[in-house]
Amino acid sequence: MDKPVLARLNRVMQLREEVETLASGGPYAPDADWLSSGTHLTLVVDVPGCLPDSLTLEDDGEAVTLSGERRALPDDQDALHRERRTGRFVRRLPFPVPVMTQSGEASLVAGVLSVRFEKVHKTIESHPKSGQLEEPES
Repeated sequence: MDKPVLARLNRVMQLREEVETLASGGPYAPDADWLSSGTHLTLVVDVPGCLPDSLTLEDDGEAVTLSGERRALPDDQDALHRERRTGRFVRRLPFPVPVMTQSGEASLVAGVLSVRFEKVHKTIESHPKSGQLEEPES
């Protein structure tokens, strides 16, 4: 097959992949779950294929923002079929309950990112003059 025809076929395949990506919900965005256990809140995010150095976490007190990149496989081979989504992503995940700002501890095991946050604990305030106990406003 001559090179111009092969180049056109490759471009058609690339366009098809782009259309399939748009039809299947857009670019790559990892799935995430919030888990609660006693005094901690844990964010669990599936990030298979993402290098640890490409992931960043930012905690602003209201939400945690996760950004990163899942790179495509090397182009030294022709793809006959593609389903894996790739590309840069940013997810802003609001905290479902109040947490201590900047308390996150992250680990990445087998393509699963876990970030554990300490929940804000309600305290009881004492008023010496009245002797009454009341909870602070949230």
